[in-house]
Formats: sequence, C-alpha cells, structure tokens
Amino acid sequence: MTTEEALIHETLLELEFPTVLDHVSKFAFSDLGKELILQTIPLEDAVWLRAEHERIDELRALLAKNETIPLDGLSDIRPQLQKSLIQAAYLLPSELIAVLEAIRASRLLKSYFKQLFESCPHLSGFCSALHESRFLEKHIADAIDDTGMVRDTASRELANIRREIHETAAKLRSRLRKILQKVVEDDLAMDEYVTQRDGRYVLPIKVEHKRQIPGVIHSVSQTGSTVFLEPSEIFESNNQLSMLYNEEQREIVRILTTLTAELGAEAREFLSTMSIMAHFDSMYAKAQYALKRNGIKPQILDENRIELRNVFHPLLQWSGNSKPIPLSIEFTSDTRGHLISGPNAGGKTVALKSIGLNIAMALSGIFPLGDCETNIRSIFCAIGDHQSIENNLSTFSSQIVRLREILAHSSPQALILVDEICSGTDPQEGGALAAGILDSFIERRAMFVVTTHQSSLKSYALSRPEILNASMEFDGARLIPTYRFQSGVPGNSYAFVLAQSIGIPDVVMDRAKTYLGDRHSELEESIAALGRYKQEAEENLRKTAQEKIVAEKKRIDYEEKLTEIKTKRNQIIGDAREEALNIVQKSNALVEQTIKEIREAQRPVVEIKKDYEIKKKDIEAHAASMKPKVNQGDSDALQSGDSVTMIGSNEIGLLITLDKSSQSAVVEFNGLKFKTALAQLRKAPKAKQKEASKSSGGMVKFDSKINLDLRGQRADAACKEVEQFISDGMMTNLQTLNIIHGKGTGALRAAIHEQLRGHPSVESFRIGTIQEGGDGVTVIELR
Repeated sequence: MTTEEALIHETLLELEFPTVLDHVSKFAFSDLGKELILQTIPLEDAVWLRAEHERIDELRALLAKNETIPLDGLSDIRPQLQKSLIQAAYLLPSELIAVLEAIRASRLLKSYFKQLFESCPHLSGFCSALHESRFLEKHIADAIDDTGMVRDTASRELANIRREIHETAAKLRSRLRKILQKVVEDDLAMDEYVTQRDGRYVLPIKVEHKRQIPGVIHSVSQTGSTVFLEPSEIFESNNQLSMLYNEEQREIVRILTTLTAELGAEAREFLSTMSIMAHFDSMYAKAQYALKRNGIKPQILDENRIELRNVFHPLLQWSGNSKPIPLSIEFTSDTRGHLISGPNAGGKTVALKSIGLNIAMALSGIFPLGDCETNIRSIFCAIGDHQSIENNLSTFSSQIVRLREILAHSSPQALILVDEICSGTDPQEGGALAAGILDSFIERRAMFVVTTHQSSLKSYALSRPEILNASMEFDGARLIPTYRFQSGVPGNSYAFVLAQSIGIPDVVMDRAKTYLGDRHSELEESIAALGRYKQEAEENLRKTAQEKIVAEKKRIDYEEKLTEIKTKRNQIIGDAREEALNIVQKSNALVEQTIKEIREAQRPVVEIKKDYEIKKKDIEAHAASMKPKVNQGDSDALQSGDSVTMIGSNEIGLLITLDKSSQSAVVEFNGLKFKTALAQLRKAPKAKQKEASKSSGGMVKFDSKINLDLRGQRADAACKEVEQFISDGMMTNLQTLNIIHGKGTGALRAAIHEQLRGHPSVESFRIGTIQEGGDGVTVIELR
C-alpha cells in the first residue's frame, strides 16, 4: 500500500465510511454482494461510475414498483467451481444442488432483463454477459432430487442395482422375521424387531442367551443387557446385500464425477458469471439502500467543481435520535475553501463528515443522501485526536504530522477536511501556522473545508477571495445550536455566553472580559450583527422573489384577459359581418325572385307584392334583432362607481367614467380598464354587488406561498398538504405553484403526480427545469 493509499484508508476510517458500507451491505441478497460492498472504496474511473449510477437508478426504479428481481438460489459457489477444475474430483449432491440453483438464478436474471431492454438498457447490457448452460442444469436436475439424493433414474445401472437391493433386502427381512418369531417363542429375544448394525441385519438377543443362537455379535446395548446378533444362516444374504450397497456407491460416485467434469468444462465461464452476479448483488443492495434511505443519483462531472445541496449525514438521518438538518455547500475555481466557525457541539465536525461521506459515497457507486455533483477526486482528512504515547505524539504534533502528509499529496483533485486546525498550541502561533497551511492548499488549488475557533483565521479568510467564511448557526436567545450551515458568515464561539449559562460566577465573567480586549469584543459583535443582517437580507430576498412571481402572474393574467377580449371582439365583428352578408343575400334573392315572378306573370301582381312585403318585414325584423337593445332607462340610471355587468357575461366590474354624449363608458373588469358602449352595460343587481364585495373581501388570500417543501414526508400526509396548497393558490389568484418533493426513490413524486392528474383546479404540471430543481420539483399551472 502506497503512502497516498494509506492516507486515504485512514481518511475513510475517520469519516466512518466502513460503518456506512456495513449499513449498505445489510441489503445484499447473498454473501457475494455483501463481501463486495464491504471492500468498496472511492474510485477514479468517471465512465464506470456514471454507468454504475445508471444501473443502480434503473434497479431502484424497479424496486420502487415492487418488482421481484429473480435472485432466489443465488449463493457463493466459487469453491465448488474451483473444485470442479480438479481432475477426477467430484462434488457431493448437496454441492451440485447449490450449483444448480446458482446457475439457474443467473439464467433467469439474464432472461428477466432481456425482456426489459427498453426500460432498463444498462442493466440489460450488464446481464447479457451472464453464462448459461441449460444442458448442465437439466443433467443435474435429472440426476439429483431437491433433497440432495441421487435419483434412481440417474443411470440405468443405478436403477438395476437399487432394484436388486430392494428385492434382496425384502427376502432377507422375510427370512429374519421367521427367525425372530421362533426366537421370541423361545424367549430369547429382548424385543420383537429387526434392526441393522454396520449395514447388516441383526436381531436383539438377551445377553444370557447369546450362545444359544449361532451367529456373529456386532454390538452390545449401553445397558449391556442386549446383544445385536447376526444369525449365521443369513450371512450369505447380508454379504450379498453389502456388495450391492458397494456397487450402488461406486455408481453414485461415477455419476457425480461425470456431472462434476461437465461442470468443470464450463467452470471458468461460471466463475466469471459469479463475479457478475456478485456485482449485481452489490448494486441490488445499493439500490435498496437508496430506496429506503431516499438516496439521490449523483452527477459525476468533468469540470473541477463540487456542489452539495441538502445532504444529510448518512449515519444520523436514520438514527432516530433527532431530525438531522441538511447541509448545502459549493466549491468552484473561485471559491476553493470554506472556513467553518461556531460554538462547541454546534455541528462543525458533523458537517465535515457529512461533506466527506456523501462525496465518498458518490465516488463509490452509492447514492448520497442529497443532491451531489462532483468530479473525480481524492479525499484527505484530519479529524479527531491522533495523539500516541507509543510514538511520542501529542494532539497538536499528531495533527501536524497528518497535515504534512496531506500537503505532500494535495492537488487540484484533492478535497481536504481538517477539524480544529492547529488548535492544540499557542493561539497566535497556531493561527499563523494554520494560515500558512491554508495558503499552501490554495497554491496547490486543492479544495478544502477547515473548522476553527480562532478569530485570527476568521479575519484571514476575509482577506482571501478563495476562502469563504461559514458558520454553524446558534440560537443566542435559547443558547442552543440549530445545526444549520450558514455560508458566507463567520460564527462566534459563544464561550462567554455558554459559561455564564452554565453558572460561572458573574465576578469571574467580569474579570475575564477585562482580559479579552475591546478589539476581540468588537469582532464578535460584528460577526453577530453580520449574521443578523444576512438573515434579514435572505428573508427580504425571499419576499421580493415571491412578490415578483405574484406580479408576473398578474401581468400574464391581464395579458390573457386582454387577448380574450380582443378575440371576442373580433369574433363578434366577424359574426356581425357574416350575418349582415346573409341579410343582403336574402334581400337580393327576394328582389330577384319578385322580379322573376312579375316577368313570368305566374301570379297576380297584387299577390306578389303582398308576399314581397311580408318577406321584407321578416328580413327587417331579423336585422333589427341584431342591434344591441338599448335600455335608455338603465343607461340614464348608471353613474360612476356603479357595479356593472356586460351583455352576455355575468362578470361584475366597476364603471369608472361615462360619457353620455358619445354613449360610451370606461370600465374595469378584474383590474383591466377599457372603453365600451354604454348600451353594452347593465347595472349589477344588489345581490350580485354584495356577493362580489364579499368574494373580493373575504375569500381572497394575499399571503399564500408559491413553494411547498414536502421532502421527508410520507405520501398520505404530503397529499393533504398539496390539496390545501392548491386551494390557497386558487384563492390568491396564483397561476404557478412549485412543489419540492426531492428526488429520492420517486415514490413521493409519483403519489403527488397521481393526485394532480384530473384535479379540477390544475391545468397542467411538469417536472422542474435544472434551474428550478430538476426531478426534485414539480411545477403546477392552475386553471
């Protein structure tokens, strides 16, 4: 093992990566997969990792649908396969049954994914390399039954031998029963039964009568009162039976040797198949882990960048002690380092391990617990106390030794995690030494996260654009940590506050503050103020973004309504033109028909003129019906400020101004102002006015949110929140809503999508864009 490999090994131990692997291995189907998972380490092959993640993602999707993966019978048959390669060796029936079940499982798995080529192309291609031999399966199944016994039909010779054994044994038992009957009558037998000793039939005879029956004694009972005697008259029959048993055993060995040799001819192919099956079982365990723990498929990048969004510590999320807080952090070519400060027990070390573990999982083919984007990199860390009496190393010197090794291997592809850097010595010297080490990290273009309590380092980070201050939030009012990671803001150690809350006397605290100095106090107060300002700015930004979305929605609504009005106007004009043309055509037809009848004089002119007048009045009446009905009384009664409706619509609007000279008015409907003919307006009934007032005043909500975060919730509880969320959005007149359900297994997203389908208030919904959150977000368009 090289120095770098040893350093990475120590890093994984400090991050507790083997414990994570142990959790994942429990989901394996067989020891094959478990063994492979426990040997997993971060890899440097980006192409292989991307393919592995695709295969695991396909497998997780199948498991989410409760698909049964055909793995029954899978076991580690590598010892049997190695044994089959030895000439003249033979496997026991139980070993051959294990081989049969394992190779049958691999064949069924290959066939299963061959049928799923379109939906699972990566797994289908992976399983296509599995070797199968139906002839070998049939030969083993024909020769050995499920109990591990060689069948009579395994060979013709074995069938003949067993038939002879059966016949000979039957004759022998019949003869023995006759002998036993006579012995019992003479009161020489201890019990009335026939048994076997050493494969030969014997009778239980009382010890005192053992010499009265000629024969051979094979054994004595434990009490010594019974001897098991083989009568001399059945010697020949017993000998014949023993010879038949020997012939049977030789034939069984021959059959097993033949089957083993047949297996040995394909053993190397099946050894390769077992390697593939072991790999598949490890992917099965990883997919089950991702499904049960809400793992998210990571993105392996080519560019030198890391981004973690809402990741959890894998050993804390399901510990059950408390609800963990997710963490988000980003590393770029401009921001290569983060300096985390904050109080003791505030979560700094957990944050370090969360970052390291999730990236190590992504680079090992295990889905991290959160969104993870990273390129291939080596992880080095110095976490914990490495002091050693044997090696004469203190806490400080042991960390310096580790940092020396890390500096020797740091590169642009390195991620370095250091807890309480240079904290075990003089604060001033330790701070200077730490700054020099961080300068070296920056010079080597490595990415790093360092925790500290030293105020000098917080100031140092402000002077280096490559380093971003960060902190673990602390609730100063309740004096408890919140464990929320805050990027861009240094944190206070709150040593004085915590000491005072624990009960250190005030006189001690006052004396201590005199030694602290004004400059340090000002720095701590500035940090606290900066944290408050950042929180306020983020809150204002959130509110502004929400207001912008609402304003944009209203703008779109107004444009749509204006378009709708224009469309209706054009439709009305078009209908009017069409109707007018129809009237003209009817008039022309009437005139032409009348002229024709007069010329042809088919009827008297008086009758023709009478019909003409009747049809003319019909046409005039139809034309009159097209004109808008002007109710002069209603028009005269309208005044500015009245609630009005338009002809053909029940929508209630507001009359702003009216011009009786031009018989026109300016009205406002749903916030849209336009000019219309006074004749088109009607004063809204009082009941409708009250209803409109009530609906506009009491049923509209102005504080409805546009984002709903459901991550971590169960489907039934989440669906109830979605229903209320949509209802609030409709009452606020929102057009677009965002539901954040996370990627996870996809079960929560599927439940939400099923609820949205056919929902009366939902026009459409879609998966979010990358900027909106990708597969973890569903965007809803309301009606």
